[in-house]
This record gives sequence, C-alpha cells and structure tokens, in this order.
Amino acid sequence: MRKGTIGLLLATALGGCENAPDWLRLGPKRDEMPVSMPTEAEAATQPAGPTTAPSAANVPAPTPPVSEPPLPPAPEAMAAGTATAAPTAAPAPKAFPAPPPATAPPAPPAGDGAVMAYVNNEPVYMATLTELLIAGYGTGVAQQLIANELVRQEAARQGVSLTEADVQAENDRTLEEMFGKIDGADQRERLLGQLLDRNRVSAEQWDLTMRRNALLGKIAGKRLVVTEDDLKEEFGRQYERKVEVQHIQTPTLAGAQKVLRELASGAEFTKLVTQLSVGPSAKEGGMLAPFGVKDTGTPPAIRDAALAMRKIGEVSDPIQIGTAFHVIKLVRVLEPENVKFESVRGTVEAAVRERKLRALQQDILQILLRGARVQYVHPVLKAQAEKGT
Repeated sequence: MRKGTIGLLLATALGGCENAPDWLRLGPKRDEMPVSMPTEAEAATQPAGPTTAPSAANVPAPTPPVSEPPLPPAPEAMAAGTATAAPTAAPAPKAFPAPPPATAPPAPPAGDGAVMAYVNNEPVYMATLTELLIAGYGTGVAQQLIANELVRQEAARQGVSLTEADVQAENDRTLEEMFGKIDGADQRERLLGQLLDRNRVSAEQWDLTMRRNALLGKIAGKRLVVTEDDLKEEFGRQYERKVEVQHIQTPTLAGAQKVLRELASGAEFTKLVTQLSVGPSAKEGGMLAPFGVKDTGTPPAIRDAALAMRKIGEVSDPIQIGTAFHVIKLVRVLEPENVKFESVRGTVEAAVRERKLRALQQDILQILLRGARVQYVHPVLKAQAEKGT
C-alpha cells in the first residue's frame, strides 16, 4: 500500500472497567455498595404504583439511612430487675430486586433535556455524552470544521464551485495515491471501507474531507504554474537509476545496534520492522517509495547510503538523522529506461502537476488558517484553545 495523506483520522472510544478512574466507572466502587436492605415490614408499608421514568418534579427524596438496632440494657438495669424484651433476630439479607419489566419509555423532554437512552427506565442524557466527547476529542474535530469553513469561504470569494464529479475525482485520486491503481468501483469501495473501519473514521468524515480537498484543488489549480525546468527535473527523477529500500527507525543508537545483532543471528528484516521500528514506514512494512539522486523527499543521509549499495539484501550501518537512528536494507534497483523526453512528456507533466497541486493545497490551507480570526464560544473548547491542546 502506498503512503498517502488522509485529511482526518479520528478514533473515539469510551469504556469502563474495574481499573478505570472513578469518574468513568459505571457504578459505585465495590466497597461503596450499600449492604442494608429494607425489612419485610418496611417494604410492606411502601405504596405500590406503576414504575415511570423520573422527571424533575417527581424524583424521590434520598432514602434516610437505616437506624442502628438499640443497644442492650446496662448491667445495672438488669441487676435492678428491670424487665427487658428479648432481642429479635436481624432479618436475613435479601437479594437485590430484579429490574422492572420492560415498558415503553416516556417521551423525552424537550430542549436541553434530550435523552440518549433509557436504562431500566432511568434516562441517560445527551448532554453527558456530548460533554465527554467535547472534553476528549472536541479540539481535533473543531479544527477540521474550522478548516472546512475557511476553505468554503475562500471558494465563495473566488467564485469557485464544486460538483459531485469533482468530489469523486478527488476521492479516486486520494485512494490511488494510497493503494495504487484500483480497477472497479467495488474494489475501491471495499478498500475504502477497510481503511475507515481500521482508523475509526466515519464515511461522513471522509466525505467532508474529500469535499474540502476538492475545493482546495480547484483554488490551487488557478495558481498552478508548470515550467520547462519542472518537467526536465521530473524526467530525471523518474528515469534515472533508483533504489527501493526497507527501513527501520529506532530512537537510540543502542536500538539500531540491536537490529544489526538480530539480523546477524538470522532474524527477518520485516519481522524486526514490526517489533522495533518507531517510524511511520512501519505501517507499510518498512518500505520506502523508490528514490534517486535528485529526489529531495528522502533525507540526504539515507539517500546517499542507499544509492551507494549495489547488492540486493545489503544492510547499512546505523544512520543518524537528528536524534533518531536508521537501518536500511536494499530491496530493488531500478535502472534507467532508454526513453526520450518527448515520448514521455505528457506523463511527466501529469506527475509534476499532481505534485505541485498537492503542495499548493497545503500552502493555501495554512495561509487561510494563519489569517483566520477564530473565537471559540464553548467554554471547554475555549480553554483547550488557550492552552494550545
């Protein structure tokens, strides 16, 4: 699978367990559970009536604590012959009552009291869910919505419109960047569905991102300029000698040296990628896109080391870039093809336009974000924005 850019990858998961913090528990702790139950006499005095979901007007008052049994009389009173009643045995604990029978829940209240669900006829309100989601994930989603609105405003200012065909073309182009050429709509939809499920992204989120990027593409297209020098540089990039390598990134030199020891002991490079690599290429099995001497997208240290290799399967020494260390393995050598520039001019120009268009899209979006005046109103989002979270 080729490496591509996804506009939005959002994972949302909530849950509760015994080790969860108190605020996330589904009920009281075990040592907080009440142990006293009403006696049969007390239960008999309680009026019977239909069970309904409580409202603000009929929520019962808290049950008063059960009074403790009287203490036995003092020895002096017994010596004086005071008559005392024989203590009665405490009633045996009862099992918790079964949940009430399922009945149709009452209609949800209007306004801010919208109900998410009823649990044994007790309401769980949407406000609770909303506040938790905003506190945990609101900033990321809010930033995406703001970016979408900025692009929409800029498109309206420039008189740029969008069709469903534009959105579909953006979708197809993005999937091709990620998965390569895809034959058939069914295959395309299947791969997209797997991608969204794996990253917990909804189809609606994906569609919003494709629409934003399609608008950005049409705005960028009005500024795009492709020169003859651009074409010659791309021709050299595409038809020169290139190499394809597999890559492991570790945070320390000791980690890179461990990779080399494991390889010397017979370990498979791909298995070590899964176990030890912390770089983004680990998701692709450590594979990097083919590159040549003029390719500026690859760090020079990795590019020079890879182009110096000649034997397939050869492994480099640790390569330091910043604070990280890298080990690469030569997988394939792509020798220059015997082609003339004019015979491939159209293909080269298409590649240049696509690369420059993507770069322009990102530049325009960053310019819009930097120049925007955003004022958060929701208190949680406002606090998060002020903290820079």
